[in-house]
Amino acid sequence: MIKQNGSWWKDDRIPGLIARKQVDGFLFGHGFEIPPDFRADFAEEGGLLPAVGESRPVRLLHQSGDTLATYEARLEHWRIAVPSGKSSLEIRYDSNKEFKDFLRSAFRITYREVEEWAARFAREQGGDGESKEAGRPTDAEKGSSQTAVDNSSARPASLSENLAGSAERSASSGSRRIPPRGSVEIAAVRNPFDTPDAYLPREERAEYLYVYETDTPFTYRIELRTLGGREVSRTHFHIAETKADYSVEGEKSQDEATEASAANTIPVPQPLPHIPDTEVRMAIAGVSDYIRQRGFSFPDGLVEHFYLSLKTRPFVILAGISGTGKTQLARLFAEALGSTPDNGRFTLIPVRPDWNDPADLIGYKDLSGAFKPGPLTLALKEASRPEHAEYPYFIVLDEMNLARVEHYFSDVLSLMETRRRYVLRENEGVLGMSQVGSIVTQPLLPEASLERVQDRALYGNLAIPGNVYVVGTVNMDETTYPFSKKVLDRAGTIEFNHIDLMRLPQLFAEAQPEAEVLSADRHLLGSDYLQLVDAMENHSKLIERTAEELAQINGILEEIQAHVGFRVRDAVCFYLIYNERFGLMTRAEAFDAQLMQKILPRIQGSRFSVKRVLLHLLRHCLGSEAEKAFDWRELEDSAESVYAGRRSREALSAARYPQSARKIAYMLRRLDEDGFTSYWLG
Repeated sequence: MIKQNGSWWKDDRIPGLIARKQVDGFLFGHGFEIPPDFRADFAEEGGLLPAVGESRPVRLLHQSGDTLATYEARLEHWRIAVPSGKSSLEIRYDSNKEFKDFLRSAFRITYREVEEWAARFAREQGGDGESKEAGRPTDAEKGSSQTAVDNSSARPASLSENLAGSAERSASSGSRRIPPRGSVEIAAVRNPFDTPDAYLPREERAEYLYVYETDTPFTYRIELRTLGGREVSRTHFHIAETKADYSVEGEKSQDEATEASAANTIPVPQPLPHIPDTEVRMAIAGVSDYIRQRGFSFPDGLVEHFYLSLKTRPFVILAGISGTGKTQLARLFAEALGSTPDNGRFTLIPVRPDWNDPADLIGYKDLSGAFKPGPLTLALKEASRPEHAEYPYFIVLDEMNLARVEHYFSDVLSLMETRRRYVLRENEGVLGMSQVGSIVTQPLLPEASLERVQDRALYGNLAIPGNVYVVGTVNMDETTYPFSKKVLDRAGTIEFNHIDLMRLPQLFAEAQPEAEVLSADRHLLGSDYLQLVDAMENHSKLIERTAEELAQINGILEEIQAHVGFRVRDAVCFYLIYNERFGLMTRAEAFDAQLMQKILPRIQGSRFSVKRVLLHLLRHCLGSEAEKAFDWRELEDSAESVYAGRRSREALSAARYPQSARKIAYMLRRLDEDGFTSYWLG
């Protein structure tokens, strides 16, 4: 049901809406009066209002970005100084200068018009005694009025001064309203500035204050609709709480409704282009060019490997010696996709050695119960906005193993396993349509864990959206901690310790076009598969072949309890499927990358069994050349021939999986020389 009284309007079908109030002159100075038929929404539990002559404190909440401001006000029940004895229920904030300045700044168009009107009224009442026709000033007054408008931004308090001065001149016996327990002057004159609808702009120039209910009594959420913002009519609303559009059936004709809809609709942003599988290879090559043209050179295939890793799982660890450009790779890759610190889609979080729980990363509640968000929470909040769903957001944890990852990152690691596709529920209707098909997790911050209303409004049920990609950079030395299998299973590890110092920045000919930022929708980086069954229909042969080879490798790893589970199997299959779809590298190159990423990081130790496992893995990597490459019986005593000499270099270069074969040879050397080996030893 639609209800209207003067400048107040309400539709019961809009969730939580108490009223829409058109901005008027009274709003800038004192507050706003509540019409009798709108008072019930402001009553206490039980339907009671403050008695005449009484008042009680209320709070007005306004959200701007990630900031939720709280403004103090009062709900006051006044007696009106007229013989009828009627009362007036008002929200008052006379002494809250901060809130009044905020309203004047937000509604500056209406504020300037009201100031012009106030100045004209003051001249009419205090001039030569002849009252001029309202709204029809002389030419001289037009100049004065324009001066008032032009100077309004420099004198934000002038309107209140004009209102106060006019009140003194037009109502010598006092305001029509008096303090709750003051005396009543029967002869009090109604002040034209002190009315519920003091100066209402024309409808086509109207600005609005929206008031919504909250779960807390006497606490109201407000929204400000300015003339320069989205135009709101009785047939179309945008509800900030759900970030969704809501239409109301009106009494207009079909032609009028179509006309109003066209006039009140702001241009919809053009959707980001979708890149088909056949063009992904060219797109990622453009990203490589973008990085190289900014003076950074990485090993061949590294950018493609990084892309496939992010596509497979949104958590990648970049490992390497200090100064190899790990952070720069993450930053430039994100920048090539349009995600920068300036637009808030790239966040760098330096990890501190004293982090031993999630508080510094996610946030904590102080002694008063107020939630203090951490940098990760703020980044997730920004990425979760519906209007940002198509854009990738990158969060880089720099030097992430300076503290134990399992301690401060455990909550996020667990939530990554709860990823699922959003499915529209029956009771959500059109309000949830924008989320259908997107990836969500269980809440990182359940609403019940937050005490304050404003914290629940900002961060309640905040989850990890599907457009967020976490990249960790690590150095493995005496100052850092190793990774547990829990972390390695959930991340894609990329190591680039082999540095060619002769790869110098190139000077490009002027004729070569500069690589542009790649604009693409969420499907470029977003995961297409969450469970292996999602890909079985179209890629069953590749999955079966990959699973069979992983089963052989798992049989080798079982000897030292380093074998993998279903999570790793699925990740390796997804990686190879994406690679086959996009044609970025050969199947052997892709599986080689996965051995380096998912298998070898799990191996470490000093026992002879570790050496035996490494030798078996080396034979698997060499493939058909294995038997004639080395005398495998001699290698159990000393593996020197694997990592030293020309024969070794030739055999490793000819291997089926050369990258993994070279890494295994290095790990065998460390075991022979130091009595201990690990993938992470530099």
